[in-house]
Order: sequence, then structure tokens, then C-alpha cells
Amino acid sequence: MTPRQWRVPITVPAAKWAVAAVLLVATVTIARDLTGAVVGLLVAAGLGLSGVRDVVVPVRLQADADGLSVFVGPVGRQRSYPWSAIERIRVDERRRFLGRSTLLEIDVESELYFLGRYELGATPAEVLEDLENAERSRSQSDQDR
Repeated sequence: MTPRQWRVPITVPAAKWAVAAVLLVATVTIARDLTGAVVGLLVAAGLGLSGVRDVVVPVRLQADADGLSVFVGPVGRQRSYPWSAIERIRVDERRRFLGRSTLLEIDVESELYFLGRYELGATPAEVLEDLENAERSRSQSDQDR
């Protein structure tokens, strides 16, 4: 099995930085009170830092013959699991208010991971299909041995 990686597309941090810049300019020019200015600056800083994280740690999920690696936390700590430890991978789709949320849910040992389209660079359904194909080919190669 060839290793696969799913990563944050570069357009995501670019959009975060653009929104943070607009919010920063708007906060500095429009804010009329200290509370509004502080909130605006904190949100802009959070978006900017989130964009930095997306560039520094772009890979969120990796699959190879040994198993899956999920990169979590603000510094992208790698958690690796063998295929045998993975209990379930599915697409979790929910309707909320006027929108819909679609996430890839990975249930492994005592952990539960949710990854969205903008973290994976592909739809959760596409990633699930790739992972199922990888698992099938891995199982087939194990049987051939």
C-alpha cells in the first residue's frame, strides 16, 4: 500500500489570514469601546494563529500499510494506530439550523477523532472510500502471503 496523506489546502490558511486582516482593520478603525476592540483583536489573533498552524502542520491524516496517523492539537502531535486498533471509520453527517455538517469520524481505542473537509482537503466521503480501499488491499495482500 502506498502511503496517503490528507492535508489542509493552502487556500484555508490564506482565507483565515484575509478575514483576520479585515477584522483587524475594522476593529482598529471602527471599535468605539475597549471591550469591542479587545474582542475584535483576540478573534483576529486567533484566526491568524489558526492559519499559522495550518501552514506549519498541514497534514491531518496519514494512512500506510502499518495503520493510521492522526495529527492533533495546536502543534500537530502525531498519534499513530495500527489497523487492528481502529474500531470504526465513518462519515458523520448532521443537519443543524440551516446548514449541514459532514465529518470523518475515526473511532480508535479510547479516542474519537473528527476531521472536516477543510482539514482533509477532500470530502469526508472521498477519504472514507480511500481508507476502505486501502484496508481492503492491505487485507488482500495479507491473505496472499
